[in-house]
Amino acid sequence: MKPKEFKKLFGQIRRSQEYLKWKQEVLERDGLNLKSPNVHHLKPFKQILIENDIQTLADAKKCKELWDISNGRTITKGEHRILSLLERMKTITLGFKQFLEEFVEKVELK
Repeated sequence: MKPKEFKKLFGQIRRSQEYLKWKQEVLERDGLNLKSPNVHHLKPFKQILIENDIQTLADAKKCKELWDISNGRTITKGEHRILSLLERMKTITLGFKQFLEEFVEKVELK
C-alpha cells in the first residue's frame, strides 16, 4: 500500500466508531486524570495493519488485534507526538539510547 493510501486508511479508522470505542475503553481502564489525554497502541498501528493485511476499513473492523485494549495506553498528546517520532526512527546511536534511559530515570512520574 502506498503512503498516501495508508494515511487515508489511518484517518478512516481513527474516525470510526470502533476506534472511538477502543480509545474510550483504554481511557476508562487507565483512569488517569490528564489534561490532554491520548491513547497509543503499544504495538505500532501501522505494523498491525501490515501484519493483518488490512486494506480497507471493513478489514480493520474485523481485526481483533486492532481493538484489543491491552495493546493501548493512555498518554498525553505531547508524549504521543514524541513516541510517534521515535517509532519512525530506523536506528539510534548508543549515546541517544543512554540519554533516553537517564532521562526516564530522572523524570518525575504522575
